[in-house]
Amino acid sequence: MDERGESFPLGPDFEGKYKPIFENYGPRGIPLSEIRKQLLENDDSIPRQLMRELIRKADSDRDGHLSYNEFIRLMQLRQRHLTRFQRLVRGAISTVVPRGAVNEYGEDVVDSYIDHYTCKPPPMFMILISVIETIVFIIYAVILSKRGTPVTANTGCPTDSPLIFNPSRRYEAWRFLSYMLMHVGYLHLIFNLIFQLLLGIPLELVHKWWRMLIVYFLGVIAGSLCHTVFDQTTFLAGASGGCYALIGAHFAIVIMNWKEMTHDWMDGVVKFLLSAPVRLGFWTILAGADIGVAVYKRYFLEETTNVGYAAHLGGALAGLLIGIPVMKNIKKLKWERVVFWVSIVLYLLFVAFAVLWNIFYKGFPKTDWTKCCKADS
Repeated sequence: MDERGESFPLGPDFEGKYKPIFENYGPRGIPLSEIRKQLLENDDSIPRQLMRELIRKADSDRDGHLSYNEFIRLMQLRQRHLTRFQRLVRGAISTVVPRGAVNEYGEDVVDSYIDHYTCKPPPMFMILISVIETIVFIIYAVILSKRGTPVTANTGCPTDSPLIFNPSRRYEAWRFLSYMLMHVGYLHLIFNLIFQLLLGIPLELVHKWWRMLIVYFLGVIAGSLCHTVFDQTTFLAGASGGCYALIGAHFAIVIMNWKEMTHDWMDGVVKFLLSAPVRLGFWTILAGADIGVAVYKRYFLEETTNVGYAAHLGGALAGLLIGIPVMKNIKKLKWERVVFWVSIVLYLLFVAFAVLWNIFYKGFPKTDWTKCCKADS
């Protein structure tokens, strides 16, 4: 505890890692000069002057050395002085990797990320893609308003846009990706934004922007390809392929780190809620319910605008298959190397099958070769 009586846990392996080092120095502990040199050179999470002050406070008997107990006090003082942003990072990372999980070096994974996280670059990919989707939505909302068909909660998506996926214009290959920028009504946009930001940013903090870019975009592409296989006659709009790729990636992370994510998982409510079984159950129920509603609306409700649902399935599958080789793995086991290559092969086979389906299947609507996207007068 610190001087205010607050307790700051230091991780399950703290004593085993540091106590033997202090025992080698004898009862007085490690000289302050050596402690100061190591911390100032290797810890940039706290300003240097503040770190010097914390070291001075930790040396309670003023003998110029830090005993093991004084070192514990120093580490607790350091944790108390973490910036608000670092505490935010800790909370976000804990939603992806629960506390108690240890890496191949025996270090607490969350603490290791906090110690080395520099926010360079910041987690901007999910924010940037969300901003772009919002801007595109606003632009088309203005266009539709001028046409006399304003956007509502559940309607409002121009089918003549060069961005929406149109099964009659599959030769315009960019539509297999650009449909993610279009949304049917503002609720569609809002739910996708909330979903991808709440799930995507914590993932990006841990796994970096370029991994998220790969998973998200390949999920979007897989979503449109899956749509062409299962629901060939409807338009496709929305970022659900990318959102479900994030769910699939989360599944991949849990599967590849199952042992670490079940570490003492029954030891307290928080660890239980963040454990692998609970995560899998939660996302399975959420995704299943959402897909079920989408299928029901597609086939059992007479709606004027049918928008495909199969992108959810394609995105989730891509997120799982691509997430296994792309996302970080806490501990790499031999069997996981096999799964690594199997996942890549399965994804490539899926893409190859879908491409061939698009080439040879005869049940698509007649190809529309007319010039699209005439400017509004």
